[in-house]
Formats: sequence, C-alpha cells, structure tokens
Amino acid sequence: MYPGLLAVKAVIVLLGLVVAFQGFRAARRERSQRMLLTAGGFTFLSVGSVLGGVCYDAFQLSRPLSGTVQSGVVGVGMVLIFLSVFLPGSSPQ
Repeated sequence: MYPGLLAVKAVIVLLGLVVAFQGFRAARRERSQRMLLTAGGFTFLSVGSVLGGVCYDAFQLSRPLSGTVQSGVVGVGMVLIFLSVFLPGSSPQ
C-alpha cells in the first residue's frame, strides 16, 4: 500500500473513531439510544473505510471479496445511522 494513502486512511479512521467516542460519551451522559446508534454507525463507517485494503493486503482476499466485506461493514454503519434518525425520541421543549 502506498505510504500517502496509508497516512490518509489512518487520519480518516482516527477522526471517525474520535467522533464515535465523543458520541458514545454523550450517549452515556444523556442516556440517549439515538446517540448510541449514531456512535456505533460512525465506528462501523470508520473501520469499514479501510477494511477493503486491509483484507486485500493483509489477509490476501480477492479484490471482489475485500470490496464486499468493506461494503458490508460500511452498510451496517449506514443502517445504524439511518435507524438513529428515525428512532422515536423525546421532542424538544
């Protein structure tokens, strides 16, 4: 893998996991299931963003299979965020 691409991917994962961690902290503080789902979604999106390359380079999976794994993990993250948007919650007062 190219060093520049590796550095950019590392920054993406780091920033995504920081956002997810802050969301998790907020979910615990506010006891918010919506925020917990959003934090989980960002975790899956962050990890999924690099998973295709990891599967291909480290585990020697084929490109189509690596892409399928990556898309599946990113898809789970998107579903979690989607659910967090439509989950019934308390209305603002």
